[in-house]
Amino acid sequence: MLSGDLENYLDYFESWANEEPGSKFFLYGGVEFGIAFATGREDFGYPFVWLEQPEIVTEDNGAGQYLEKYATAVCFVQSAPRDDLAAQKQASIDMFRLAAKLQKKLLKDNKKASFLDLTIEMKKNEIDKGWAGDHCGWRLEFIVSLNANPYLV
Repeated sequence: MLSGDLENYLDYFESWANEEPGSKFFLYGGVEFGIAFATGREDFGYPFVWLEQPEIVTEDNGAGQYLEKYATAVCFVQSAPRDDLAAQKQASIDMFRLAAKLQKKLLKDNKKASFLDLTIEMKKNEIDKGWAGDHCGWRLEFIVSLNANPYLV
């Protein structure tokens, strides 16, 4: 099972975003950064993948196995002018498909013995355009359990 250490968790998503041809920029952090933080960087490009800060709960499965349960979300963001409804629609479709690519990887990795433990219930919401301005996309929310024994036992 993938180690629940924060570094391994971050590397998993950043590696996927960097290897995925449909992703041009990866960001980790809270919403306090805002869209302007990402778009203002020299290495920025659309579409971008934003891994939100997780909430982590440590659990003991009763058999000597400690798990870090990461309640997390990943946003897939593209720019499209608010007054161009066709561009907004296409950007939304494209970001939904990009979210599905990560979801497919998570589900595939979940089937691998001893890799990760994923709650199959995953939730997708369209990004609030009032918050995101001329940006649109999707937010994929889920819980993934990772092995905490390497650093807790």
